[in-house]
Amino acid sequence: MNKLKLIYVSVAIFLLPLFLSPSVGFCSETYQITEQQLMTLQNNLIQLQSNNEKLKTLLSQSSQNLTTASEQSSILTSQIELLKQQLTESQNQIQTLQTQLATLKVQTAAAQQSLQIANQELQNANQSFKKYEQEQEKLQSKLKTQKNIWEAIAAVSLGYVVAK
Repeated sequence: MNKLKLIYVSVAIFLLPLFLSPSVGFCSETYQITEQQLMTLQNNLIQLQSNNEKLKTLLSQSSQNLTTASEQSSILTSQIELLKQQLTESQNQIQTLQTQLATLKVQTAAAQQSLQIANQELQNANQSFKKYEQEQEKLQSKLKTQKNIWEAIAAVSLGYVVAK
């Protein structure tokens, strides 16, 4: 009995959609429009087609503009990267030049100190030379005086010898 019940329920479930569906040839009521309404609908359709074409054109232009903007963005991005690289190189050069400047300042200070020492030694040498020159002048004067005295003694001795 259970099997029979199951078969009836299965057949009922299978046939139920067939009875609930609308019958074949079932149509909705017809709708009639006036010529003016038809013209209005046709005008609206033409206007919608025109608007659709304009929108397609605008979409195409927007797509082209977007493509151009994307290309320009890529170019600008690569230029930014190049400029960043150049900035890094410039900063490295500045750092190198600052290091060289510091080294040159140290070398300049050392050269100035050496120059001062050389100037001091030159002044000392000039003073020694002037002192030596003065001593030589005194010695020359003393020798000249001795020579004159010896010449006078020789002349007096010669005059004494000749007079005898």
